[in-house]
Amino acid sequence: MESRVFRRPAYVWFPAAAAITSYVCAVFLAGPWGAEPAAALAVAGVSIFFWALGWDSAIRSTDNHVFFTNFLVTTTVAWTDVHEVDVHDGLTIILRDGREMGSVAFGRSLLGSFTGYRTHQRAFHLLREAQLKASGTQGGNSKGRVLRHWSFEWRRLLCALAVVYGPLTVILVLSR
Repeated sequence: MESRVFRRPAYVWFPAAAAITSYVCAVFLAGPWGAEPAAALAVAGVSIFFWALGWDSAIRSTDNHVFFTNFLVTTTVAWTDVHEVDVHDGLTIILRDGREMGSVAFGRSLLGSFTGYRTHQRAFHLLREAQLKASGTQGGNSKGRVLRHWSFEWRRLLCALAVVYGPLTVILVLSR
């Protein structure tokens, strides 16, 4: 099963730069030049926030499902429960029961409304194509209840915590 992942490059790289900057500040606070380990740990936590905001916010699509990850929470819906893919006010998936799903990364913006959401167009066309393909191979829309499944992505969070706090803890221990 092939999975496609959609991320906005600017939405990934700006938070990544902010995360790296906050992490470097945390290292300086924790190292031999600073004596504030609590501040270093707090500033390092900011880098995890920026990681969750930028890199972890994504839309994933398979042949059968579409997944929206926003701040470590993933919402999953079957393509047969999708009524429409829309890009008029940010990239949204409109479900058969009228509810909408969206992504923080592909959300609405003032600049996007003026430019026609040019940065969303590639993801929109590929998601629309996946929806049409799924409705053709899976026999159209199902008539049952629309099911949305939420999951907390704790494994990715644990990995991010280990990457951020592991080296910082070593620096704190060695600098004392």
